[in-house]
Parts: sequence; C-alpha cells; structure tokens
Amino acid sequence: MISTLKKKSIQKVYDKLVVKKENIPHKETKVKSVAILLDNEALVNVVIANLTNIFPFQKADIRVLVYKEYSKKEEPSTELFTEKDFGFKASLKSDNLKDFVKNKYDLLINYTKTSNLLTNMVTLLSQADFKAGFAEIDDRLYDIVVSDTSFNEAVLNQELKKYLTILNKI
Repeated sequence: MISTLKKKSIQKVYDKLVVKKENIPHKETKVKSVAILLDNEALVNVVIANLTNIFPFQKADIRVLVYKEYSKKEEPSTELFTEKDFGFKASLKSDNLKDFVKNKYDLLINYTKTSNLLTNMVTLLSQADFKAGFAEIDDRLYDIVVSDTSFNEAVLNQELKKYLTILNKI
C-alpha cells in the first residue's frame, strides 16, 4: 500500500500538472506505435489480440504496461509497475517506467477501470501524441474520451476506431 505522505505528495504534483497540461497540436501522421495501460495483468494478451484484429497495428508496435499492487513475492517485470516505482513528488524510480513515459508513442490507450492516481500520473506524464481512455477516470487526461460506465474494452476500441478514422489517423 502506498504511504499517505507519498500519496499526498504525488497527488499535489498531479493536480498541478493536470491543470497546466498544454493542448499541443497533434501530428498529422498515421498511428504506428501504441502504448497500453492496464490494471489487470490477465488482460494483456486479450487486449493485444483485440487491437491487432480491429486496428492495423502489429503486435511488435504495441507496448503494454500494467499497474499491480506491490508484493515482495512478485518478480520485477518490464511489463509491470507498482507504487514502489514512484518516489516523492511523483519522481519515477524505475528505468522501465521512465522509458515508457519518455517514449513518443503515437497513441496511448488507458484501459484501467478504476481511478488510480499512479496510472493517471503515468498517463499525464506520457509523451504520447494522442491519448484515449474512459471518461469516468479523469477526462482531462485524454484527447479522445469514451463514456461507458461498464468500462467495456470493446466499446472503447469501437469508438476509438471511429474517431481515429475520422481524424485520418488509421
């Protein structure tokens, strides 16, 4: 569990950054690289399979990062991050998390089903050109927001495909 002091420190940085978030013009290029944020490790293969079926993406072009509660028994993985990967004032400790945030993906899709300060922080810090996610989480983070109270990945994918096609991104 994340300490209260650390959580307040990260929340304070998050609140400042989300207000300062600039509306940077998007590139006119097609989506080639995709970053995925999940809060359920079991969904990784399902989400990748769905994306490669619905969109013209290759599996090699998709990078997945999963938030998981910290456990001493758990082996560190390049696909996982925990609260231990964050320091005070939202500093990133792990190289894996730093790399994910600094990479310039064409699209970031946040499939998390519950509002989580740490996944929201990763979304906010990400250098992705386009960001998409559920409206019920924090719609200030995204360029494309899908309102679906059941948090259905299929609905998000359908709406995302529709809007990316309209914007000539796929």
